[in-house]
Amino acid sequence: MFYRTLLTLSFIACFIHFSAAQFGDLRKKLQEKAAEVVKEKVIEKTDEKQNEFDTTSLNYAIAFLDKTESFQNRQDGERLVTATRFALRNDIEKTDREEARDLYELGRLSYGKRAYYIAELNLLGAKLAFESLGETTDPVYHKTLGTLGLLYSDMGRFDRAEELTKEALEGWESSNGSSSAGYAAEFNNMAVLSFSQGNLKQAERDLTTSLGQIKRVEGENSVPYAIALNNLGILYQYMGRFEEALDYLEQCIELADKELREKSSTYVQFLTNKALILQEIGDYSSAESTYKQAMDIQTSRMKLNKTSDPDYAHMLNNLASLYMVSGREEEAKKLLEESLKIYETKFGDNHLLTAGAKSDLGRVNLYQGDYAKASSLLVSSYSVFDRLLGSDHAKTISAKEDLATLAWKQNDIEKANTYYTEVLDASLNFINEFFPSLSEVEKTKYWQQFKPRFQNYYRFVADQATNKAELVGSMMNYRIKTKGLLLNASTKIRNTILSSGDDKLISLYEQWQDQKRMLSTYYSFSKEDLQEQKVNLDSLEDAANLSERKLSEMSTDFSGDFIDESVDYKKVASGLSSSEAIVEIVQIPAGALSETSAYVAIYLDQSTIELVKFDKGTEFDSKYYKLYSNLVKQKLDDAYSYDIFWSALAPKVSGKSVVYLSPDGVFNQINVNTLKSTAGKFVIQDYQVAYVGNPNDVLTKKKAKIGNQAFLMGFPTYGSSEIVPLPGTKKEVDMINSTLKPGGVITSLYTQKEASEKVVKSVNSPSVVHIATHGFFLEDKSTAGKVFGVQVDYANDNPLLRSGLLLAGSGDEAENQSFDGSDNGVLTAYEAINLPLTKTDLVVLSACETGKGEVKSGEGVYGLQRAFMIAGANSLIMSLWKVDDEATQRLMSTFYANMIQKKQDLDVAFRNAQLEIMKSYAHPNYWGAFVLLR
Repeated sequence: MFYRTLLTLSFIACFIHFSAAQFGDLRKKLQEKAAEVVKEKVIEKTDEKQNEFDTTSLNYAIAFLDKTESFQNRQDGERLVTATRFALRNDIEKTDREEARDLYELGRLSYGKRAYYIAELNLLGAKLAFESLGETTDPVYHKTLGTLGLLYSDMGRFDRAEELTKEALEGWESSNGSSSAGYAAEFNNMAVLSFSQGNLKQAERDLTTSLGQIKRVEGENSVPYAIALNNLGILYQYMGRFEEALDYLEQCIELADKELREKSSTYVQFLTNKALILQEIGDYSSAESTYKQAMDIQTSRMKLNKTSDPDYAHMLNNLASLYMVSGREEEAKKLLEESLKIYETKFGDNHLLTAGAKSDLGRVNLYQGDYAKASSLLVSSYSVFDRLLGSDHAKTISAKEDLATLAWKQNDIEKANTYYTEVLDASLNFINEFFPSLSEVEKTKYWQQFKPRFQNYYRFVADQATNKAELVGSMMNYRIKTKGLLLNASTKIRNTILSSGDDKLISLYEQWQDQKRMLSTYYSFSKEDLQEQKVNLDSLEDAANLSERKLSEMSTDFSGDFIDESVDYKKVASGLSSSEAIVEIVQIPAGALSETSAYVAIYLDQSTIELVKFDKGTEFDSKYYKLYSNLVKQKLDDAYSYDIFWSALAPKVSGKSVVYLSPDGVFNQINVNTLKSTAGKFVIQDYQVAYVGNPNDVLTKKKAKIGNQAFLMGFPTYGSSEIVPLPGTKKEVDMINSTLKPGGVITSLYTQKEASEKVVKSVNSPSVVHIATHGFFLEDKSTAGKVFGVQVDYANDNPLLRSGLLLAGSGDEAENQSFDGSDNGVLTAYEAINLPLTKTDLVVLSACETGKGEVKSGEGVYGLQRAFMIAGANSLIMSLWKVDDEATQRLMSTFYANMIQKKQDLDVAFRNAQLEIMKSYAHPNYWGAFVLLR
C-alpha cells in the first residue's frame, strides 16, 4: 500500500504540473490542496516505516577470510524510505530528534559508500546531538554508536571501535533487552572485532553464542543468520578447521541464495570466502570457478567504472592469491597491480586494504627477485600494519616475516636474523596462547600455519651457517622448542589431567575416552550399516572434538605453557659427557623460498655446535630411501647408503661412543645402525646410537631401566586362515616370561585366544608391555571396503586408523563377530592412544612394520609409534620392515636377559642384543629391523 501511495503522489505531481496552465486558479488551489493531503499521508507512512527500521534494521559486521573488515547490511526498503523522507520533509521544520536521526542516516549512507571522512563527521554529529538532547536510550543513538564502531574497525582504530561497540551493546541491553535484535547485532559485531584483533579464543566463544542469538531473534532463514554462519566459518578457517569452515560457508551461501536479491555484494563476499577456503584445502579448480562466479556477479552489479570499485579490487586480490599458489605468478602480478591502483585511488596509502594489496604485490616481486620494488611495497605495508594493528597482530608479524626474507636476499644478514627471531618468538607466543583451547586435530591445523615460518628460518640458517656460526645455536633452540610439539602437547595435557585430582576434569576425560571408543567401533561399520542403525558419524566426531577442546581449555590453569622457554641447547650440551654427542636431523621441505627439499643436521657436544649439510638431500625421500629399503629387504649388500646418509656425519662423531640421534623425515624410516662403511663395519659397531624424539629428551631420559611388572602377549589365534600364524611368537613370549620371573618381575602372559584386544585394553600401566604378533600399515589409501576391521573410507585421512596390530579373532568376517569396539581382533593406533600407559617404562611391538606410518616433518611418524607415546610409554621398540620369526625371537630373549640378568641399561642391553644376533645373522635384515626410541 505504501508503494502504491508513493506512485499516486508521483502521478498527481505530474498532473498538477501539466494542468496549471490550462485551468484556472480555483482548480490549481484544489489540486495543491489534494497534493498536500497526499504528501502528509506519505510522510506519515514513511515516518511509521522509519520508526520500524530504527529498531529492526541493523548493521552486521562480516568477517572476510583474507581481510577482516566490516560490511554495511544495506536493505533496499530502508534506503527507499530514507530517500523519500529526505525528499518530502525537506521544506518542513524538523524536530531536534529528527535532525539527529538525519545526521545518523547521512553518516550511515556515507559509510556504506566508504566515504569514511564524511561518515565520521555525520555520525559524530548525530552522537553529540542525541547526547545533548538526553536521548541516549533512543535506538538510533545505539545504532549510531554501533556504526561508528564498525567505521573505526574498518579504519584499524580497534581500541575506539571496541569502546563504542561495547557502549552500543550495553545500550541495547538496557533499553531493549539481551533478546532484542539490536543486542544480537552488536554482540556479533563485538565478536568479529575480537577476531579482527586476533583473539581467536574469545572470538570462537562469542561467535558461537552470536549464532544462537541471531537464530532466535532473526530466524534461521534470515540474512543476519547467513552472516553469522559466514563469520563462524571464517574463524574456523583461521584456526585450521577447514572442513567445518567449508560446511558453514556452504550453509551460508545456500541461505543467501534464497534471501538476497540480485546477488548483492554480501552474496558476492560469501562466494569469495568459500573460494578462499577451497583454495586452502587445495581444490584449486573449484576455487577458481567460484572466484570467477563471484567476479561475474560483481561486474554485472557495478554501476561505475571498475577502477573505483574496492569490492572488485578485493576479488582481484583473492584470485591473484590462487594464481600464486598454483604457479601462475605473472597472471597474479597483473591482478595485484590492478587491485592496488583501485585501493590507492579509493582509500589512499594509509589504509589496511591498500597495505594488504602492497604486501601481496611486494611478496610476488620478492619471490621474482625484484628486490627494489619489493622493498618499497613491503616496507610501506609493514608500516601501516604496525601503526593501525599494533606490533603483535598476526598481519604485522606476517609482514615482518616478508621483511626478514627481503633482508636475507639483500644480504643484510643481521637485520634478517633480527626480524626472523621476532617473528618466530611471536609465533611461539601465539601457540602458547591458543593451544590450550584446541583439540589435537585443531592444534595440528593451527601449527601448520606457523610451521613454514620455522622451516624458512632453517633454510636461511643453512644458507648462512658457514659465515654466521651463531645462527646454528639459534636454530637449535627453536628446534628444541618446536620438534614434536603436537606430541608433547597431547602428552602434557593427558598427564596434567590425570594427575590433577580434579574430579570434574577427570570425569570429562573419561567421557571423551568413551566417545573415542565409540568412534573406533563405528569406524568398522559400512556406510550402509551406519545408515541402517541411524548413526551420524559426523555428529559423534564433532562431540568427541568438542569434549577434547573443553578438556584442553579446562586444563589451562595448571598446564602452563606448551613451550618451555627455559631450555636451550647450552643446557642440553651441559648434560653430555665428553664421549657423547647429539645429532639433530632437520628436514626442510620445499616451499615458497625453494622448490626443492633439503636435509641438514646440527651436531652438538659439550663444547661444539655445528651445521652439517647433506649432499643429494633433495633425493633422500625418493631415490635413496627406495634404494636402502630394497637392498635391506632383499638381503643384498648395500655399498651406497652409508655414503648418502652417514658419511657427512662420520668426521663429527669420530671419537664419540654414544650418539643421540633425533631423526626427521626419511631418518625415521631407516636404521642408521645398519649402514655399512667401505671399511666393512656397521655404524652399530662403532657407536651406541640412541634414538630420541627431541634433543631435550637427553636430559630427562638419559638412563632408563624397567620396573617389576610385565604384560606379555603373543601367538594370537587369528580368525582367518588367510592370516599366517606365528608360532615363533609363542616361543618368544614364553622365553621372555621365563627370563623375567627369576629376576623378580611379576608377569602376565596371554597367548592364543587370550591374546585379545579386550585383554590389551584392560592393562593399567605395567612397567613393560610386550606384544608379539602381526602389525600393519596401509599405505595404499585407494583401497576400497574394509581392511583389518576398519572401513578404508574413514581411514584415508587418518594414519592412526591405517596402522595397528592383529590379535585374537582378527580377520573373522562372520556375521556374529563382535562390533562392541572392545574385541574385534584389531587394535588400531587410534585405539592405542587411549591405553593407560603413563607409568609404563617400555613398550615392545615385536611385529612387522610397527614403526611405519605417515612421516611428518618435525613431528615424527603418525602410526603405532605416536599412539603408544601419547598413551604414555617412556620408551618404545618397533620395527621398520618385515621381520624374521626366529631371529626376532632370539633378539628379544637376549635383550631381556641383558637387562634382567646382566643389569644393563635399556640402550646398552638392546645394542648388545643386536650385536650378539649379528654373529649368527650377519645381514642387517635380521637384526636391524628394530629401533629403540626414547
